[in-house]
Amino acid sequence: MLRKKRVTPRPLLLTVRPKRGVLVRYSNRYAQVLGDARGKPLVIRSLHADGVERRSSVKWKNLRLLDDQLF
Repeated sequence: MLRKKRVTPRPLLLTVRPKRGVLVRYSNRYAQVLGDARGKPLVIRSLHADGVERRSSVKWKNLRLLDDQLF
């Protein structure tokens, strides 16, 4: 009997710094890149579970590309 390999979806990693206005994933929420912060971080705008829009400074290596399907 042949065994099937388990396929686990891996997050699509960013290989280059995203440009301003790009939609990305940050942990479990969608975010929009607003621009650069001091040094390596980026400023993002994200909508949290409580419905409040927040701006955060995050490392761009912690951002992920969007999946094939947005909703």
